[in-house]
Amino acid sequence: MIQKLKDLEQEAMDELTPEDYEYVKERVNDISTSYERTFYKAGYIDGLQAAIVAASENSDTNSYTIEIDDIFDE
Repeated sequence: MIQKLKDLEQEAMDELTPEDYEYVKERVNDISTSYERTFYKAGYIDGLQAAIVAASENSDTNSYTIEIDDIFDE
């Protein structure tokens, strides 16, 4: 499963230039409003869920649960 996640990461990285990746990373560090943080977290969760689904495609159980309170421990 770890190798599948690494492969997915590499596929995504191959679609970005190093400059674009660094630009986005810098902007994420500047997120300051509640709306921006919520928007970022929603995108992050979507990415995690897509990775989990893709990594578990060859698994005996293609199901998982995510407790939203565990993600947003605020």
